[in-house]
Formats: sequence, C-alpha cells, structure tokens
Amino acid sequence: MRKTLVFLLLFCTKLAFAQLNDNFSDGDFSNNPVWSGTTTYFQIIDGVLTSNGPQSTSTLYLSTPNSLSNDVAWEFLVNLAFDPSTTNYPRIYLISNQQDLLTTTGKQAYYLQLGSSSSAENFSFVRQNGATTNTLLTLPDKARSSASNVSVRVRVERTAVGRWDFYTDFTGGRNFTHDGFIVDNTYTTTSYFGIYCRYSTASRYNLFKFDDFKIETYVDNAAPKVAAVKSLNTKTIEVTFDEPVDVTSAQLATNYSLSKGAGSPLTAVMGSTSNVVNLTYANEFTSGEYYLTVNNVADVKGNAITIPSTKTFIYVEPYTAKKGDVVFNEIMAAPISTAAKLNKEYFELYNTTDKYIIVTGWKYKDASTSIATFSADTLAPKSYRIICANADVEQFKVYGKTLGISPWPALNNDKDDLNLFLPDGTTVIDFVSYTDTWYRDNAKKTGYALELINPNGPCGGAFNWTASTGTDNGTPGTQNSVYNPLNVDNVAPKLLTATVLSLTEIQLEFDKEISAAMLTDVNNYNINNGIGTPVSVALNGSSQSVKLTLGNPLVVGVESLLTVSNLSNCNGVLISADANTAVILVTDAIKAKEILISEILFNPKTGGVDFVEVYNDTNKILDLKELTISNPTATSTTKRSISATSVFIKPKTYWLLTANPEIVKQHYEVKNPNQMVQVASMPAYNNDKGTVSIWKGDDLVDEISYTEKMHHTLLKEVKGVSLERVSFARSGNDLGNLQSAAASVGFATPTYQNSQNEGTGIKNTMIIANKIFSPDNDGFEDLLEINYHFKENGNLATINIYTDKGVLVRRLARNITMPTKGTINWDGLNDGGQLCKVGLYVLKFEVFNVNGNTDHFKQTCVLAAKLN
Repeated sequence: MRKTLVFLLLFCTKLAFAQLNDNFSDGDFSNNPVWSGTTTYFQIIDGVLTSNGPQSTSTLYLSTPNSLSNDVAWEFLVNLAFDPSTTNYPRIYLISNQQDLLTTTGKQAYYLQLGSSSSAENFSFVRQNGATTNTLLTLPDKARSSASNVSVRVRVERTAVGRWDFYTDFTGGRNFTHDGFIVDNTYTTTSYFGIYCRYSTASRYNLFKFDDFKIETYVDNAAPKVAAVKSLNTKTIEVTFDEPVDVTSAQLATNYSLSKGAGSPLTAVMGSTSNVVNLTYANEFTSGEYYLTVNNVADVKGNAITIPSTKTFIYVEPYTAKKGDVVFNEIMAAPISTAAKLNKEYFELYNTTDKYIIVTGWKYKDASTSIATFSADTLAPKSYRIICANADVEQFKVYGKTLGISPWPALNNDKDDLNLFLPDGTTVIDFVSYTDTWYRDNAKKTGYALELINPNGPCGGAFNWTASTGTDNGTPGTQNSVYNPLNVDNVAPKLLTATVLSLTEIQLEFDKEISAAMLTDVNNYNINNGIGTPVSVALNGSSQSVKLTLGNPLVVGVESLLTVSNLSNCNGVLISADANTAVILVTDAIKAKEILISEILFNPKTGGVDFVEVYNDTNKILDLKELTISNPTATSTTKRSISATSVFIKPKTYWLLTANPEIVKQHYEVKNPNQMVQVASMPAYNNDKGTVSIWKGDDLVDEISYTEKMHHTLLKEVKGVSLERVSFARSGNDLGNLQSAAASVGFATPTYQNSQNEGTGIKNTMIIANKIFSPDNDGFEDLLEINYHFKENGNLATINIYTDKGVLVRRLARNITMPTKGTINWDGLNDGGQLCKVGLYVLKFEVFNVNGNTDHFKQTCVLAAKLN
C-alpha cells in the first residue's frame, strides 16, 4: 500500500507541474487538451498538427487554456514547408489573456513570430497590448539546411522576476543553443497558449505544421557553464559563460586556474557583455593546448559553480604559414548521393608542420570565380581539417574537426583547380589541379575520394595521388588509407606534345610538373635545321606547359626536330632520352577534296559510338587540327573542332574520328590504333539519314549524305554496320559509292583500307595459295589459305568443303557479305570442331550480288599429316 501511495503522489506531482503536454499521437485536438479557434482549418496528419485553410489570403489560429506564466518553460516544434516572410508567417502565443487570437481588443500577450525578408531568420519576441505591438528582442539569425523550408524546435524559459531565455535548434532536434534573453515583467498572468498562421500566398494553406507542445513549471537552479575560452593576445584570454554572471564572483581572480603552471590571473575583468570575463596573466603564453579551471562563479540568480569546471583552448604563437605548410590531403569530388556515409563533397587539409597554424581568414577557391573565406579556426601540428559546405558540417563532424565554408564551389568530377591562400588572397599555400585520371581506376571515379600518398614529399600531381582504399571510400579526419612516406618520384618526365602555334611559336606539354626555373631556361631547348635555341620561354598556365618564341622561323613543309634537355622532375630525375624529342612541322593549308570521307558508322552497336573515317588523298602530310566536322541536317549544325592539338596525317592513310576510341577498339578490329582521334564534341548522326561535312574554316573540304537504305538489301540487321566509300575518284554522293562493310571483316574497317573498294579492269578470281596443308600446329602451312578478288562490291559468298566422296564436312561461309579483296582460311576442322581425316577435299566457292551477277569456283586441296 505504501508503494502505491508514493507512486500516486509522484504522478500527481507531475500533473501539477505539467500544464500542457500534447504530441497529437491520439490523432485529435478537440480533447485532452481542448484546442479552440478556427478548428475546421486544422487537421492531424501522421501525428502532426497541420493547417488546412482556405486557398486564399487567410489567418488561422488555435488556442488552449494555460495558466502558467512564471517559473515556466514552453517547448514546441515548428515545421514550415516554405520560407517564412513578412506576409507568410507563424506566431506562437506564449501568453494571452484572450482565447481569440485574431482579435486585438483588450489583448495582453507575448508571442514569438518567425518571418522576415532573410532566408536565415530567427524568431522575434513581441509584446502585444491591444493593436499595439512592441518587438522586445530579435534573436540572431540561424543557418538552415534548406532556404525553402524550416524545421525548428524552441524552448523558452521565464522566471518569476520576468527574465525570458530563448533556445532553438534549427535541425528540429534538442541540441539547443542559447539565442538570447530579456527581462520584461509587464504581464504576469495568462489564460491561453496558442498558434497563429498568417499567409497571403494561397499555396501556403497547408504548409504550417506543429508538434510536441509542452508547458511546465521550471525553476533554474543550475550554475553557469563555461561555453568558450579563447586568447585575445599573448597574455589575455576571454572566458564566455552560457548566461550572465554575477560581477563580484566573476571578477575574483582566485576563481580561475590555468594549466602549464600559469595558475590564477593577475586580473579578472568583465568583458564586452554580461557573460564574458577577460583574464590577464603575468607571462606570455606559449603555443599549445591549455586547461582553464573555473570554480565559485555564480549566475545572476545566485547559482554558483561548486564543482570545478574545466575548459580547453589552444593558444597559437604568431606564425606566418609558408607554401606547403598546409596541403590539400584528400578530395571527394564525385560522391554518390545514395552512399551510406560519404555522400557529400568535401576536401581535407593537413598541417605538415610542428606548429599551430591559424587559418582564420584564409581564402579558398576552385576553378570558378567564387572565393570562400575561412571562419575562426586553428590547425594543431600534424592535424587534419575536413572542409565542406556549411549545411554538411554536422554530417562530417563524426569523422573529425570540420570547418564549413560558404559559398561552396561545387567540385568538378573530371577536373578542377583547388587554391589555398593566406588572408591576403594572393599568397599561395597550396595548389592542386586534379583530373579523374588520378584515381588510377575507372571504377573509382565516382563515390571514392582522391587521397594524397606522401604529404611531405617534394612531388605532387598524378604521381602522388590515387583513389582511397578506405572502408568508407575515404578517410576524412584521419591518416589517408594510401599514406606512404617513402613514395618518391623516380620516373623521368616526358615531353607529351609540341604544338606549332605560328612560324615562331611552339607550345610544349610535359607529363608532370617541372620547376619553373628549368622550364624557362632557353638553353634547355634546341631545334635543328639552323633554327637553334628559342629567344624566350614562358610558362603557359602551369609548370607542365611552356611557350617557346623562336628567333628563326620554321619553314613550311620541312620537318624539324626539337630536343629538350636538362629538365628534371621534382625528385631530380632528368627527362628521359626516349621522350625528349618532337617532330616540328608546319603543314600546307588543306584544300577541298584533299581530305576525303572514307567510312561512316551512324548506327552503332548497343553501347557503341558513331565514327567517321577520313582519308588523306594527297602526297602531303596534312594537319587535322585545321578542320572541323558537322552534321548540317541535325538540330545543332555547329561545326565541331576535330582536335585542339596538331594531328599529322600522312599521305594515303586512314584516320578515325570518334568520341570514344576505346569503345571502337572493343567492337572492331583497329589495325592502326595510333590513327584514331578523340573528338571532344562529336556531332550526332541519326540512324535513318544524315550528312557528314568536313570544313576548313568556312570552306567545305568534303561532304557525304547517307541514308539507312544504302545498306546491302540482304542484310537483316544493319546496327553496327558501317558504310564504306568504294571510290575516292568519284564523289561520295555518287549512286552506289557507299556500300555496307563486309561481314568477313566485322562490318567495319576503322583506320585501314575499306573492305569495299574499286576493282577496275579485273575479274572475279579465287586462288588456293597452298594446295597441301597440315593443321598440326607446327607453324608451317597449318591453314589452307583461300585468296579472292571481285570486280564488283556488295558480294555475298557461300563456301563449302566436301570430301572426295561428296560428303559435306565444313560450311566455311554462308551468305556473308565479303570485301572486294581478301583472304579466308580453313583450319582443317569439320562443323563439329573435330580435325578432318587426311585426304583429298573439294572446295566450292559461290558468289553473287544484288545486281544478279553470280560466279562459281571449284578447287581441290590435300589435308596432310606427318609420317611417324
């Protein structure tokens, strides 16, 4: 019985202290407690009180009885699916002497209102007397995760002497921050608590949401807490409490003790506000972490700290950082939004020194024009700092110390330039120009961080970066998963390209960074044919590119050799003798019909890409850089540059133009892979018809119009089949001058002679090169070689092999399209994949085309074997 009475007593005590506690879990606001007002314009959705007013300018409200007004705490959650403003806003009436919150007659009330012209606003605290309102306090603005909505939980405390304290959490949680206080005791009684929704934008009618209302008696018996400690100069620190403190106890020096033997300060003086105290010491601080212990300091209500409270802070001696003291250590440029953890962009900084470095005011920018300035922060020796957008700070804090910046320039997935400056905005501390090739793994180009391998090494660039191998695809705030202090570059630099800009200017590109002093030394470059060393060398945007200015001009049509010497990488390894030269050539200007369209793939295989093959029909070396390509029949007829750098095409050679050479190589035999050009912006070619145009400026060099109907009429499937030009002597648009590539060559011949070509003055022939063959894998005459040459294009062939008794053993070809000239082999196997017996065999070769022309060939051969 005693236990039951105690429980009942405790339960009744809780009821006495809680005037309101409603989270709408019962799905009802008409009972327990009773809410009154414009009740038809509210509803409960998923346990949340939600507005549902008219779809026109309106004011809605609900109120419920409440008599607690002193030594009381209010708590509630507000969700707005819009950005509140001066015409679309909620009010929370904490105190009101009237149930009707719309009327002003005789009203005496206090309320919080959310809504201004800012997108990061906080509440205003207002006292109302009739129609007159007086804003008592505007709380400081708070950042929101999204400017287009609000989720904020609020706690307000009021003492019997009229002190109001305001706390908010704009994530909707209960991690409250103290936003301010004010003393006002104008109204000391109340009858109602309520909500008030005003909107002038019709679409806001159902976007006000409220939950977790609680009003309870509350008496503050808590002592003040030390909120922050920071140094003001070499001898003074500033102590900030979470509430105003009693002046007498706060200014007693013996109430403070500092670690590292500093002890109590010489003086303790109130600071700029009632919750700040400045402590001054006799001796200057040294860099490092300090512990300040505070005791016996009381708040204005007399609540004193009785258990010593300790707070840490870092003091940093004045030090100006140098290039390389702080480095970019990790970059998440292409996160996957669906990833469980690291699904937002970030980069990480690392302090490579043994010093504390203040980064307050430092500047950061990427390749865009946006510049972000760091807020107050200090990097401890050998420490990391995660840098992300302000909205993502909470997400990354679990990994380590995090600094949010704004604006956040989005990191490009493929490449970007990251710059870190001192506050002057010009002194570079670190610079990284990454590309997605640095991952060294195509599968990790998205969802993985780039990590620096050796942060203390002399080398940067692709050599010192690679994709993370960390559990979460990155290691923010900790040592990199790929960290290797022994990683040094022992690979010699290479000259990648030499581009002729004019008769007296050449641009060079190297595969890695080289010191500017070496790059700009004219004595490190020489060109034969009497041209000699350049008169000047200038950096071209980075330490991997230079521009040479020649004193003696190049001669058109004459090949010269450029030799580079005495250049070394960051680790002192000299440029390789196998990669320090380049052919320098100024070609003749390309004229009409000198570069001809040879082959077109406009309906590629599934997963494939279009391509256009061109042919140099001259005896001169020509430069494809001069040309552009277009599709005049497409929606976008823009001329697209074929190459930004010189591509020398030798006489009578075939070159392939495509957006993705690697895919072409996967789908077809490419006999000359060095004769492929990746076109950055390839025109789109429709599957049914289109036009390929090659231009030199505004002059048309060659043009062919195609249609799907040009394919061989007997082909059941034309996807992945190219159209080949039969004759370069005739216009590409002549009837019959485009033919389907032969099946026997894989339906395309990229970078080499077309399977369909002109055979003037010949007749159909079929010759067996070796009448006797022995398929025993000894490397000698293992295959029967069948050579053929047709006088017409578009042929289909059937090739069968019989025994001398007339038994069919092998269907070598069956109605497949064939080139005009080629070779087909028999390996001695039958249709079942077994080696045929030694003996005499008959080969029958039948060929026909859509013009009705047919031809037949019959030859005999001997399949032999070695004698034991």
